[in-house]
Amino acid sequence: MPPGLLQRFRVQVERRSSGRVLDIGARDLDELPAYQYLSHLALVDAGSEIRETRLPLPAEKSDASPDDLPFPDRSFDVVVCRFVLHRAEDPARVASEIARVLRRTGQLLFVDIAGGVNGLDVLTHLRLGGLVTHDVDSSRPRGNPRSTLVQGIAAHLPPQYVREFAWLSGGARTGEHHDAESRGLQENT
Repeated sequence: MPPGLLQRFRVQVERRSSGRVLDIGARDLDELPAYQYLSHLALVDAGSEIRETRLPLPAEKSDASPDDLPFPDRSFDVVVCRFVLHRAEDPARVASEIARVLRRTGQLLFVDIAGGVNGLDVLTHLRLGGLVTHDVDSSRPRGNPRSTLVQGIAAHLPPQYVREFAWLSGGARTGEHHDAESRGLQENT
């Protein structure tokens, strides 16, 4: 694994993890976000070391699958996802579940293997799940030039862009609004 890419991912996790955090796919204790800014930590698909250790912050440890998260809609400020989409049977479902539990202003921090996930790229699955990616970085491991590691940030589309896309797709012409924020707006705004 390219140390630079994984180090950049760890830095992102340390900098951005605060509030209510869902961590999917952590294998070692040193991968978990720092506890100082967390109000709640939920763990899904965690390694045995993490499941068997008492953590400093009360953590909700779940044996649930990433494609059926047992949390209410919009319940996390940050979701950290490590190498989950490339090994999921239905990566689109996993991406949709992450989007469902992520707050409107929340962020997904992800690292995964980019190519060949059921014929689609990890970034495509995130986009199809309703998230927009940014600050994406990729690297090819020296020993395996066919696979590409990718890390980055994904978030929900900001409401003003949802309205613009609705307008571009004909929603504003017909009076349809595709998000709660735009329902109260006049047609000509």
